[in-house]
Order: sequence, then C-alpha cells, then structure tokens
Amino acid sequence: MWRGLLRARSLIPAAVTGKSPTNVSWLKPRRSLCSKVNQDNVVKATDSTVRADAPELACSAYKLQGRIPSPLDKRLLLWSGRFKTEQDIPEMVSIEMLYAARNKIRVKICYLMIGLTVVACLVMVVSGKKAFKQHDNLTKWNLEKKAKLKEQFEQEHGLVAGKAQ
Repeated sequence: MWRGLLRARSLIPAAVTGKSPTNVSWLKPRRSLCSKVNQDNVVKATDSTVRADAPELACSAYKLQGRIPSPLDKRLLLWSGRFKTEQDIPEMVSIEMLYAARNKIRVKICYLMIGLTVVACLVMVVSGKKAFKQHDNLTKWNLEKKAKLKEQFEQEHGLVAGKAQ
C-alpha cells in the first residue's frame, strides 16, 4: 500500500508539489554513449613543460589516446600476429589494439587448453583399456596395498611382542 502511495506521489507534476521530480526515469533526459571524439571540445596541452618549438598536442579530454607498451605488451603484440618484429611496434600503442591482442592470445590459449584436454582424455582411454586387458584395477591395487600394510604391521608387532618376552 505504501509503495503505491509513494509511486503515485512521485508521478505528481513538479508544478503542483514545488519540487523537482527525482525518481521519475521517463522525465530525465536520456544519455547516450558515444565513441566519437567531439571536434569542438578538444583540449590543447598548454603545460609549461611543452616547448615552443614542439608541435602542439591535441587530445580528447575523455578518451585515452594510447599507452607506451611494456615488454609483456610487446610480446603479446608479437604473439598475436599484429607486428612481425619488435622494431615494428610504435612508441605509443592504442589501448584498443592492446585489448585486441590480449583477447586474441586468450582465444589461442583456450584453443590450446581444449586440444590438451582432448589429448589427455584419449590418453586416459587408451591407458584404461590397456589396464583392463592386464586385469589391473583400483580394487586389486587397494587389496594388495592393504595386505602389504597388514604384513608390515604384524611383523612390527611380532618383533615388539618377541622383545617383550
């Protein structure tokens, strides 16, 4: 009941209550995510460390342009096939390129793990059939192991009993 009253109260227009509606999602303007850089809102670097003879740097205020690749990033870029040699890798690499290289390596590792799992399953099937032909099984192994342990126990207690007499 209280939920219904609160919901109805939030739908009353702002002119009647004198307050701005805060819980009404359909009255709020929709924000859309855009990946394009707005050409009007480009921020220019005006730091005192920038020399006058150096070209002006223009970068977006919200979008990261790139990153200096670490040695691991360079290896990932090479393994993913993006570049042929380490000298081909530029000083700055876009973050999207690094993500794409990492995802490509992840997929290759997944394929490798799938292949290794299939090979391991085949090896287990072959070894199981071989053990079945030789009449080896876990029950037989456990019984033999318990018999050995029982003999060792009896020998130890037999020696201890012999020393006590």
